[in-house]
Amino acid sequence: MICFEGRFIPLDENGHLVNAGDWSEDLAIHLAELDGLTLDHRHWLVIRFIRDYHGIYDSVPMPKILVKGLNKAAGEERYNIRFLYGLFPGHPMRRSCRYAGVPQPAGCT
Repeated sequence: MICFEGRFIPLDENGHLVNAGDWSEDLAIHLAELDGLTLDHRHWLVIRFIRDYHGIYDSVPMPKILVKGLNKAAGEERYNIRFLYGLFPGHPMRRSCRYAGVPQPAGCT
């Protein structure tokens, strides 16, 4: 649980939101700052793609689908897995999903 803007927000054991309705861009920024990250426009491309995908399919995209979707949106092949690791060091899918306010992907530890 964290305190944010004067209220307590429950997190699961992996630091992901328990209630999707608690998500906001400001909360995403706060969670990233707690991890030592400053979100820029590239992070937001990933976060918004994950949120949109989750809203449609009620699941988290696999990294390959995420990269393919980002490239399609950009109209060119500029994104890859290394790009994700550069933005979200260590665990790109776990971190990006945490900031997007969606559940941790299956198989992430």
